[in-house]
Amino acid sequence: MRALQDIQGLKFPDDYVIRHFYKTGLHNRKGHVLEVGCAAGNNLMLYADYGWQVTGVDILPEALAQARHNLGPDATLIEASADDGLPAGITQPVDVVLLPNVLCYLRDEGVAALAKAVCAHAAPGASLFVRTRLIDDYRYSKGEPAGPDSFILDTVETGEAGLFHRFYSRDALVDLITGAFGVVNPSIFHIRFDNHQAGQLIANNSDLVIWGEMAS
Repeated sequence: MRALQDIQGLKFPDDYVIRHFYKTGLHNRKGHVLEVGCAAGNNLMLYADYGWQVTGVDILPEALAQARHNLGPDATLIEASADDGLPAGITQPVDVVLLPNVLCYLRDEGVAALAKAVCAHAAPGASLFVRTRLIDDYRYSKGEPAGPDSFILDTVETGEAGLFHRFYSRDALVDLITGAFGVVNPSIFHIRFDNHQAGQLIANNSDLVIWGEMAS
């Protein structure tokens, strides 16, 4: 077990990734988990500690270097963008797919490509976890319009200035996850919260979390 002070980057998993892991019984089994946008591996460390095979994809090499430090040599880590789906190198069927705060950075065609690739790689009975931002999030409309419910953000305080951001209504996101990703009987959670970033209080964050089993 790595010491907490030795972990690089974010030191703890997303709170709803933790809930999904335990409430759906994933701690009682082993399998292959894929996270798109894995950053320093803070979510994957939870799975690795329970003996899961872990695969992480991220566009930032510095984040993957931290993930390698945190996860060790057995993790599969791939530098790639999710704009065109999933990269080569994912050879084993995936039992859990984690997409925390990924869909908001993809244009609609990128989301469609990712959904197609995720479905192609999913093992029978695979579980999908999604977390992304809703249209009542405080970032909405802060920046240049870039399509329906989409903006090039100017929120310097969140470190997202210049980034494309797509926001969803609750119904649109549920339709996407149950349609393109094939999730049946999803569990749905609306999360409103304040956060502290770059020395500022960031109020009125609004996310939707959806998890559930993908249709075979």
